[in-house]
Amino acid sequence: MAQKHLSSGDSIHILSSGNIETVPTQALFKDKHMEVMRLYLPASKHIAAHQVNGTITIFCIEGQVEIQTDHASKILHTGDLMYLAASASHALTAIDDSSLLVTIALQGAVHQANA
Repeated sequence: MAQKHLSSGDSIHILSSGNIETVPTQALFKDKHMEVMRLYLPASKHIAAHQVNGTITIFCIEGQVEIQTDHASKILHTGDLMYLAASASHALTAIDDSSLLVTIALQGAVHQANA
């Protein structure tokens, strides 16, 4: 069953209240310019290298996640924010159970997995 996206004026609480496993991965809203999603990654979960044509921000709500780009590997801790330019290749690996808030600017963006 598809989850309802937020409509203009709607709000949602995105923190886990101490039990991160109960916070689902979900698209919070999407329009022609932007998509925002909450992503839950259990410890050791890996998302292979991929890219999006739009710019991205990744905010670590809870946990620790390693982000690998073409140029570096950085660990985001609770409260850290990362910016990725359009088409920047990136992969994610959860060090701990982690919750992320991901924002994508969609200016014609197309999600592509790297070969």
